Amino acid sequence: MAIVKVENLRKVFEGLERPVVALDGVSFEASGHTFVSIVGPSGCGKSTLLNILAGVEVPTSGTAEIREGDRRARVGYVFQAPRLLPWRTVLDNMLFVQRDRDDGTRERALRYLDMVGLTEFRAAFPAQLSGGMQQRVGIARAFSIEPDALLMDEPFSHLDAITARALRRELHSIWIETKKTVLFVTHDVGEAVELSNRIVILGRGGKLREDLTLDLPFPRDPADDRVALAKADVLRKFEELDLVAT
Repeated sequence: MAIVKVENLRKVFEGLERPVVALDGVSFEASGHTFVSIVGPSGCGKSTLLNILAGVEVPTSGTAEIREGDRRARVGYVFQAPRLLPWRTVLDNMLFVQRDRDDGTRERALRYLDMVGLTEFRAAFPAQLSGGMQQRVGIARAFSIEPDALLMDEPFSHLDAITARALRRELHSIWIETKKTVLFVTHDVGEAVELSNRIVILGRGGKLREDLTLDLPFPRDPADDRVALAKADVLRKFEELDLVAT
């Protein structure tokens, strides 16, 4: 079981006109089959938090790690853009991130491609796919390494509303099946309410302002009154915390 542990995390970017505090004293834990959305205004440190957990950034002070038992957890990362290699086929992009390229690895890659409905496109190149299809490959690729935890940084932000909604449903189905720990950065409160059983709100200056639990059954339809009400409650919390852009 993956355990995400963030303790008094602080990140300051130096070397600019003046130091920028991206995260300031952030602490929380998450573990097991949970889907945590991290929301907040632009520049509040959401992506920086994921990058530190992934080992891409180094904290100024405090700690942030994901562990599986007594070892560092294996982490998958889905970015805003799918970051596929244009000269490799879909299947080759899937296999590129694997340690081994044996028959078992290939079967696993094809299984996740099937879960996102792209098996028949395994020999296609990224340029032959739509933006939504490319992001499907990115999601399948991240799951195919069989991570203990999955980090996702606004993966649907560049997609149209209909495509994004379809991908949210596919992501949720895979999450239910794989039982992974997911940390999901989004600026869309509706998306966070639809997907998550927990929402962490970061405020300006990188401070953790609220940690909310959503006790609603899955799957969640945005048109459902309970989901709409939960979204309104979270947006109201943003107003109370003075996090709404003016």
